[in-house]
Amino acid sequence: MSSRAPGLARLITTLAAIVGVVLLVVTVRRVGGWTAVVDGVASIGWWFIVVVLLGAFRMACRTRAWMIAADEPGLRFVDAFKAWIVGDAMGNLTPLGLLASEPTKVLMVRTRISTVTSIASVTIENASYTASVLAVLLLGTWLFLQRANVPPGLEQISEVIVATVALVAVAGVWAVRARPAVLSRLGPLVARLAGKSDAPADAIKEVEARIYAVPQWPGTRIARLTAWEVLFHLAAIAEVWVVLRLLVPDITIAEAFMLESTGRFVIVAFKFVPYRLGIDEAGSGAVATVLGLPPAVGVTLALVRRLRIIVLNAVGLISMIQGRHGR
Repeated sequence: MSSRAPGLARLITTLAAIVGVVLLVVTVRRVGGWTAVVDGVASIGWWFIVVVLLGAFRMACRTRAWMIAADEPGLRFVDAFKAWIVGDAMGNLTPLGLLASEPTKVLMVRTRISTVTSIASVTIENASYTASVLAVLLLGTWLFLQRANVPPGLEQISEVIVATVALVAVAGVWAVRARPAVLSRLGPLVARLAGKSDAPADAIKEVEARIYAVPQWPGTRIARLTAWEVLFHLAAIAEVWVVLRLLVPDITIAEAFMLESTGRFVIVAFKFVPYRLGIDEAGSGAVATVLGLPPAVGVTLALVRRLRIIVLNAVGLISMIQGRHGR
């Protein structure tokens, strides 16, 4: 199985990339062609530096949230941030998504904090981030449905989002109350897949215990963790607003928020597609149309944000390569 896995991953990545390219070409043609989109991207000019800095700040926000979840003085910000940008690059470049990004973070800080602490803290931060995303999706969907000209297809997607948020919320409440030993039960399976005879049962139980102990944290610690997640989303909205202001001067914060919340849903739903090629553009163009904006504006926004991701991921890959040569 291990010999076939890399080949299967490459096949999935290639197919997803092909589909994404086709979708991107079709979307660009529908909004007026490459000339309109390229002109839009070019109009951003030096403001692209601000977009990149906002993207880096968002990564720093989640890094700080992760450090609060870890609560270990040995985990320095510079090391955690480096692990975060490398992990994000791995998650975007492969169809594995979180299965690539989160283990990368754990591996990169293994000399700073224990594996149990890193796994538990990464899981807690992701759960905190997911809760914040659900809140953003719920508010964004509510605002979106207030628009009178929402097409039936997008209205159905909005209803699916609301239903999904409700289900995840119910599941989260149940997990906190029931504290199911999910990791302990999956331990033997993980060990077999890894080619080991047994699983570190005590370590797995310790990870579960730390995760379920979050409701007993001091209120200030939970508030600090939540604040960094909120700052992440505020910076994302600011990024959208900055780009749209250069394209449509009379854009509102509410419209920027709706485009960001829709983009956040696309990121979560299509994380397995490398860079979500073509999907971001199609989704952003459709939402822009509903908001009464030219669809080319939505496509341009998606492309600018993709360029920002590529720049930051390049920094992550360079950091990873330097780290390997430094050993």
